[in-house]
Amino acid sequence: MLGSTYDTYDSNASFLSNVFSTYFNHVVAENGCKWDATEPSRGTSDLTECKAVQSFASSNGASFRGHNTFWHSQTPSWLPGSISASDLVNNVIPQHVQQEIQGMGSSVTSWDVVNEVVGDGVSNGMSALQCVQNKKAWPTQTSDNSNTALVADLSFIHAAFSTALKYADSNTRLAINDYNTGAQDAKTACIFAVLADINANAGIPYNRLAVGFQSHISSTNFASKAALVANFAKLASLGADALITELDIALPSATSGNERLQAAIWGDYLDACLYASNCHEFINWDPRDDMSWLGTNEAGTLFDSNGNPKPAAYEVAARLQRYAAGEPMLCATALGTGQCMASAPAGSSTGGSAPSSSAPSSTPVSTSSAPPTTTTTPSTGGTAAHWGQCGGQGWTGPTVCAAPYTCQVSNPYYSQCL
Repeated sequence: MLGSTYDTYDSNASFLSNVFSTYFNHVVAENGCKWDATEPSRGTSDLTECKAVQSFASSNGASFRGHNTFWHSQTPSWLPGSISASDLVNNVIPQHVQQEIQGMGSSVTSWDVVNEVVGDGVSNGMSALQCVQNKKAWPTQTSDNSNTALVADLSFIHAAFSTALKYADSNTRLAINDYNTGAQDAKTACIFAVLADINANAGIPYNRLAVGFQSHISSTNFASKAALVANFAKLASLGADALITELDIALPSATSGNERLQAAIWGDYLDACLYASNCHEFINWDPRDDMSWLGTNEAGTLFDSNGNPKPAAYEVAARLQRYAAGEPMLCATALGTGQCMASAPAGSSTGGSAPSSSAPSSTPVSTSSAPPTTTTTPSTGGTAAHWGQCGGQGWTGPTVCAAPYTCQVSNPYYSQCL
């Protein structure tokens, strides 16, 4: 499912109706389903705007996902307030999550149950609780950056997920959604730690869980395709889904060169999702530049301020067509030829093709007949634990697994101790 955001008060109604009926087939409310919009006073559920976005999706033949049931930001005026930790965990959160998820019904593909709960200053080896406390946000503190403790454990997350599991459809995935994730770094490791805690301590099966990789990135700061593929594969091994939930790519300026790089990055992120067995939702945040939360000058979306498709929009269509045709994954185009040997697929042409009237299409930015050969740099020592990475292209960590586990190849980028 290829999607974008929509709220009923958005301008450019004609463009939106057209783009969601011809290009996107999946819709998420940018603001209409957040806490301030859905529970304006305690205990009073108002799903008017959230349901209107769901109705828009249905009227355009698109599916709908939910964003979000818990976030420390965009809360109603009565929150955080002076509510106690016990009241919050045992009453406020369960009531809100139940009202929203039950009220929106079964035709929701996934819910961001908790949004942005991991801190930016985390380090490797932190526990799930330490990762969340590092956020310095409500409700582990009485208010954001207050330094006065409120909820001293992860019970508020457990309450949200256990309630979501009870009231969501059995086919709806329940996600932890966060930004600055997807690379092989401490924050992504924290996401996995929190996910494991939710599984263990809230009793949520992995086959109901998902990680939403927000992916608000830029042309100079993005996760490599190899890292994305590895993280998606790790989630697949657990039985959990991977979602790209809020992709936009900020540019220093909208030059043709920057837009070509933007297209290549977009293609790499889409490939990582398309060729993963557990990635079924790919959401672009804001449908055109003049509607983007980044501002028009960042040129961060697929369509320009006049609604014209940018190179990235054509690239997305081309990658989708390539995948549908059964072609193998392209190499990591955004990282240049140093990451792969590029060559055109057998029987292909290097010339461009004209876009159709119903959806953008073109020849991809770069082509490759196969993924790069797996290469592993020998480790200087140590062993990888169960579920740990033990090989893959560019891997420099341990290549030997702790007994009784063995290193098994998942894909060219990732081997794991199983």
